[in-house]
Amino acid sequence: MKRDAIALCIVTALVIAFFFRLFWPTPLLLVTPDFGRSDAWHFTFVTKYLLGKSLHSGMLPLWIPELGAGFPLLAEGQTGTFFLPNLILFRLFDPVTAYNASIVFTFLTLGWGMYVWLRLMKEQSLPALFGSITLAFSGMILAQLPHGALLQGVSLLPWVMVATLRLFQKKSRYAMVLWSFIFSQQLLTGFPQAAFITLFFAAGSGAWLLIGSSTKATDSIRFFVSFIAALGLSAIQILPSWEFLAQTTVARGIEPNAAGYFSFPLKHLITLVHPFALGNPKFGTYPPFFNFDGSIFWENVGGIGWVPILLAILARPWRQSSRIKFFLITLPISFLFMLGKYSPLYLIYSLWPFTLFRVPSRFIWVFVISIIVLATHGMQILWQRKRARKLLQSLIVACVLINTVFLITTWYSYHALEQAASWLSPPKILASLPKEGNVLAIGAESVHNQSFLTSGWQSMEPYRALKETLAPNSNAIWGIPSSSAYAGRFLRRPSFFDDMLAAGLTSDRNEATLSSLGKKFLDLSGVSTLITALPLTQTGRTPLTQKATQNGVTVWYNPTALPRAYLATRIILATTKEEAFAAISREDFIPGKSVVLEKPMPDSFHPKESATGRVRLTQQTETSLTVAVQDNTSDAMLVLTDTYYPGWQALLDGKSVPISPANIRQRAVSVPPGNHDVRFFYAPKSLIWGVIISSLIFMLLFIITVSPLVFSAVHTDPATPLPSLHRPRNHAS
Repeated sequence: MKRDAIALCIVTALVIAFFFRLFWPTPLLLVTPDFGRSDAWHFTFVTKYLLGKSLHSGMLPLWIPELGAGFPLLAEGQTGTFFLPNLILFRLFDPVTAYNASIVFTFLTLGWGMYVWLRLMKEQSLPALFGSITLAFSGMILAQLPHGALLQGVSLLPWVMVATLRLFQKKSRYAMVLWSFIFSQQLLTGFPQAAFITLFFAAGSGAWLLIGSSTKATDSIRFFVSFIAALGLSAIQILPSWEFLAQTTVARGIEPNAAGYFSFPLKHLITLVHPFALGNPKFGTYPPFFNFDGSIFWENVGGIGWVPILLAILARPWRQSSRIKFFLITLPISFLFMLGKYSPLYLIYSLWPFTLFRVPSRFIWVFVISIIVLATHGMQILWQRKRARKLLQSLIVACVLINTVFLITTWYSYHALEQAASWLSPPKILASLPKEGNVLAIGAESVHNQSFLTSGWQSMEPYRALKETLAPNSNAIWGIPSSSAYAGRFLRRPSFFDDMLAAGLTSDRNEATLSSLGKKFLDLSGVSTLITALPLTQTGRTPLTQKATQNGVTVWYNPTALPRAYLATRIILATTKEEAFAAISREDFIPGKSVVLEKPMPDSFHPKESATGRVRLTQQTETSLTVAVQDNTSDAMLVLTDTYYPGWQALLDGKSVPISPANIRQRAVSVPPGNHDVRFFYAPKSLIWGVIISSLIFMLLFIITVSPLVFSAVHTDPATPLPSLHRPRNHAS
């Protein structure tokens, strides 16, 4: 136990030392660029920032009006709203401190979990420490630092394997509860692919442990029941996320050619020994993925050094125990999976549930972990050899220290860390924005890539300048509403609308062009401000007005953008996106008067195109909106430029009315003549059912856990005699 405590303290000290600069002397923020944007800045930090903002207000991030004209952030999942460390850290601390602390906690979770797992597999403390450090500081992990939800999911993989061992060895109700809780937490991190790969790994481990068991059927049932309980515990996130998936562009799964994209190229095996053998994104020397057959650095790099590979080979693990031979099986299987389209198993990526995910190369997680386990066991075998024992042990310690120093120094200066106060300071361009309407940024990705693909992030000045574009989702930090949102999966309706907008608002590496059609779509989506990082050419009859320029970024004002709510009386029916595009493209479609609906209105609905009326927003929160309709002279459609999404409900003068999808991506309700109050509110049934199911499963598991304790507490120890109620007879009297 003392050695275990020392080993865990060493892991803790190394992780804290590596990330200490995030906190002192000046708080830093991870802003490492990716292709097209910075996932660290534009997605991971922003979503966690919004989580903290909501939690400090006593709310959940159900709906964020500033993202994509309204976006169901909780349902998207990667915020990890119900992951316990996120709930605690982002409720207690400011966003920067909580975000940096979550990074440290993720690495501690991974390092501690790997150590405990190796110890349960009968490895000695020093080899287990070596395996723990190698995994935590591997390129496979550190290259993914900008992708917080992914890392939080992966960090629980070793703990699920720990729980799997306990489940099949202890055969107790406590082991089942432990497995369900840990796996549910992995699901709640919001990165289901991590849970999917972990489940494959854990199920394979369980099947291996069942070999030779006389209770195979019972143990299999216990594993299945634990899995169902984990799903029930995480239903609070799974049901909203499943509803979200049904509304995305990949609701029916990813096409096989897309599911096989970002496969692992064989030449990338060299990065197991040296992560930058094929180039370093920081210096712009790594080939872009479109020139590398879909290869992407941070998804493929192994980066564990030569020592683990050498130890795994020298120990001849194929001659060792059954528990080690399991990893000789997972090694080639995970390798074939991560090869994706290059693998003889490529057809598997045309089958469900593999079609739910991209990036086959993420099976490198199992591949690298298998190598590390084999190396750990190899180190233990060499350590115990009697021949030249002291010399061999000294050599092993030296190699371990060299490999650890190599990993830490290789990655210490890789990521872009900037002063948090500077990046969170309001962009100067905010002073030029109108008070109403959405913003839309264009050209930022093109300018970003010109720096990213040529010089990496040796200098951060180009990326600091691009902060002025308010590219999504960074706009939400300053409360600026945008018509676009950046997410792991994109909602289908906004994507269709954006495709139509792209027909009239085009851009290349050198300039952007806005046509009359593009201007109409800007009006329709309520974009009052266009922010361009490229020169803009306009061909329309009502051009935008240039307002300001800052560091090569220009603000254009659109005075004809529609307000958030308006009345439309010219109804156009379109049942397909092609028909809708054709209808909006016609000259007689007038934004603010015309509206495209997907279903016909009742015969009693008789709008008059000459009708008049006014609307006024009287109350607005993140999840509700009240509109006062005044002096309306005819039946009309009250249209909101907000995103149409399940879970939104409407009350007309207190009575429930249906919400219709309008203009492909927007919301509308019919209103009769006169004065009315229309209240919109977001109350997703998927979340309500998720809360109910998760609460019931939690209570059930709690009862299962404590019932033996309660049962034993109400029984008296039979070895303890009860006190007599009568005075003993005095035989001497």
